[in-house]
Amino acid sequence: MTTHDDRDLLEQLTADHTALRARFGELAGTPLDDHARRRERADAASAALVEHLAAEEEHLYPLVRRSRPRGDTAVDDALAAHAALQALVRELSRARAGSTDFDRLLTVLAKEATRHFAQEEALLFEAVRGDLSDHTLDALGDSARRTEAATSSTPPRSSRSGALPPDRPLRDGILGSGPSSPGT
Repeated sequence: MTTHDDRDLLEQLTADHTALRARFGELAGTPLDDHARRRERADAASAALVEHLAAEEEHLYPLVRRSRPRGDTAVDDALAAHAALQALVRELSRARAGSTDFDRLLTVLAKEATRHFAQEEALLFEAVRGDLSDHTLDALGDSARRTEAATSSTPPRSSRSGALPPDRPLRDGILGSGPSSPGT
């Protein structure tokens, strides 16, 4: 059995996805009138998501970019999804718990993050696993945990990808646009 401290990079990121899905599930099961608990859980899920996204950008995406054919947009698409998720986190942090806006943003964040996780697991993880030794993946798992621990849980004002301006509201909660966007 793998312990938290000896997960390789892909095991660590998959465990993060599982934990984040569970956090979103807890939120969905929290009574709508329990505003304090919903805010607390939303803030905790948001912080964990921001930390996880930073680890992916630093450790997974450079590997994926090297393993994909020239001109492939998988990493750019994923970075755009990260920027959109971070924008949702910022909007959610400003929304009043119990408001219709808060509940809408929380629903969209959970849906889009979960969809993003599934796409990464299906499209990106196996390409990386096939290209790297177990030893390298283990070392990268350690590095990813250090990145998550050192990352501020506040989303940056703009993503490294520059895909979305920092305070641009999302159109009806739809992430990205154009034919290469997830789910289109």
